[in-house]
Amino acid sequence: MAHGTRPYHGGPSLDGRRCGMVQTDIELLRNLYDRYAVGDVAPLFEHLASDVEWISCGRSPTLAAFSGIFHGLDGVQRYFQGLAQEWTITKHEMRDIARDGDHIVTRNLVEAVSKVTGKPVAVTTEHRWVLQDGRIHRFEERCDDEAALEAACRPSEP
Repeated sequence: MAHGTRPYHGGPSLDGRRCGMVQTDIELLRNLYDRYAVGDVAPLFEHLASDVEWISCGRSPTLAAFSGIFHGLDGVQRYFQGLAQEWTITKHEMRDIARDGDHIVTRNLVEAVSKVTGKPVAVTTEHRWVLQDGRIHRFEERCDDEAALEAACRPSEP
């Protein structure tokens, strides 16, 4: 096996078929991002470890609905509920993916509209993933410009 790959064996493939072939963590994440880009988050949940740690950027009270540290499947569900409550994601594009030691790192362009203010925002995020045996054990999101997110959440001055 090539350096930097970890196999994922079996289980349903992202298109619902059974697969016995080996899929690397990077291939798995590429597929999950492709599905998320079209609004399908269900495949992500199929690959979460039961004790997953999910860390989202932002400690600002303005971003509290989807920021912080979430544990387990219920915690990740709360993260996505908070995100959907506050934002409409209009574009989520993975720009780059690479292995960095035990992590897989992605750089992403995210465009969204605040449901509170109607203001659009575009930010670059970095996601750091830890996978083992095709299961996501840890996710950490960093945002390059939390100030832009906060500004999109504030109502405009009259």
